[in-house]
Amino acid sequence: LPLAKPYPQQVDHIEALLLRDPLVLWKPRVLVDWAGVGRPVLDMFLERPVLRFTEGVVITAGRETTAIPAGWSALKVELVGKLQALLHSQQLKIPRAMPEAAVLSRELHDFRVRYTEAGHATFNAREDAHDDLARALALAVFGLSRPEFAIAADLKVAREWR
Repeated sequence: LPLAKPYPQQVDHIEALLLRDPLVLWKPRVLVDWAGVGRPVLDMFLERPVLRFTEGVVITAGRETTAIPAGWSALKVELVGKLQALLHSQQLKIPRAMPEAAVLSRELHDFRVRYTEAGHATFNAREDAHDDLARALALAVFGLSRPEFAIAADLKVAREWR
């Protein structure tokens, strides 16, 4: 999706994609960054019947990745590490013809590891840079690495959906 596309249009677009063949048969999983403005965006997704199993992901510097009622509390180091491993092993390639490929490549290049005074690693785009596409790609890789649904209360329904 183009950067700066309004959230309601993004939800409409994702829903339209999931209603097309072959995705309507596969019922793919949708993960949404649930931090900040992501909370109302997740609500927009959950209002749509075809998107009712969308999971929120809170990206954190915590100690472990855990299931939470909205979806996942995921370690940023896990998301970044999996993405870096796929890129370095060349298992993940960005086609140059893909829309926004240059922007994604620049975001991945600008992504930096910094260490706090306490010695904790932080991962962010360099100052004055964005990481929206890199973050979305990291969420997709995370979702593939964790095929189970996080929402235990909806586990029976989630199994039926899959």
